[in-house]
Formats: sequence, structure tokens, C-alpha cells
Amino acid sequence: MPVTAIVPLKALNAAKTRLADAVDAEGRREVVAAMLARVLTACRNCPRIGDVLLVVGDAAGAALGRELATDVLVVAQPGLAVAMAAADAVTRGAAATLVVAADLPLATGEDLTAVCDAAGAADPAVVVAPTTDGGTAALLRRPAAVVATAYGPQSAAAHMRLAAAAGVPAVSLHCPNLALDVDTPDHLRAAVAAGLGVGVGSRAT
Repeated sequence: MPVTAIVPLKALNAAKTRLADAVDAEGRREVVAAMLARVLTACRNCPRIGDVLLVVGDAAGAALGRELATDVLVVAQPGLAVAMAAADAVTRGAAATLVVAADLPLATGEDLTAVCDAAGAADPAVVVAPTTDGGTAALLRRPAAVVATAYGPQSAAAHMRLAAAAGVPAVSLHCPNLALDVDTPDHLRAAVAAGLGVGVGSRAT
């Protein structure tokens, strides 16, 4: 059964403010756009994924999503929990959903396929691909919304706990390409060194 990918993107004009010491506002938007394009390409290159829904917080994010030829859901109310609740409502009929962070500069279709396949034949099932700082890079839920989401600090462990509390078999899958998300200048420098093609200048190198 095809998986529906959900890619949440913070309001574009407020995205990645923690990178302000490395890049200016225009540079941050360029970084966000480059990473989002990489993630959406990875979703399209994953044979398990049938549909992709980009959840955005503002008109600028919606415009970027449409430029990248992706279905867009605008949730203007702040907060990732609110955005995910709206996305879960829209995708509740899907056989499975894969929430993919928008800031994964190394993500590939093969990585997302590995996350989808890690559940095996289990149904229901949850698969969590953590980031290096304990966040959640990708979250497979079969069926859709079988557990709630708990994004925030140490969300990977929180998602595993939610699955355990619901009695849903869960797998934690380490995937090096998904482990790097970009939240800090150090993360950005690592992404640029790994080949993230953005013109952020010497401040991020």
C-alpha cells in the first residue's frame, strides 16, 4: 500500500532563526529552500511513497511549495503540534504516513525506502529515524496517525514511548543521511561540507 509523506515546514519568514549568526535572512530562506527541495526529491524517489503533502505556516512557504510542484496545506496558527494535527486530519484515510523533516540536506529516496521497509510486515507499526540530537528525522506510522506526534526536544524517544504506550510495535532505525538536520550554524557548516549547494558565503563556511 502506498505511503503518504507529510513534510512540515515552519513559516518561511520565521524559519531557521538560530542560523542568524551564520547567514542573513535571505541566506536562511535559500538554505530552507535548498533543503526542502532535497527532501521533496527524496520523497519522489522513494517507490513506497504515493503522495506528498507539504504543511506550511505562511503564504511564502505555500508559494515555495507550489514552485516545487507539491500539494500544500496552509496552517497559519503557530506550532508544529497544530500543523501536524491538521495534516493528520487530512491524511487520516491513508494506509500509512511518513512524516519527514524539511531540513534534511542529505536525504535520499533510498533512505526513506529503508524507513518504510523497516516495519516489515507488522501492522500496526511505527518506525522512528532519529537525528543526532535526539529529534525525529522521519516517522512512519501504519496505519496513518496510529499514534500521535510529539515533536520537540528528544522527540525520537518520545515517539517510541507513544508507540509502546499504544501497544504498537516500533523500530528505531539509525540512518546516517537522515541523522543530520540543520538547526544550528555548526549543522549548517556540516551540511555545506557534505555538499549542500547554497550560496551562503563565507559566514557559513
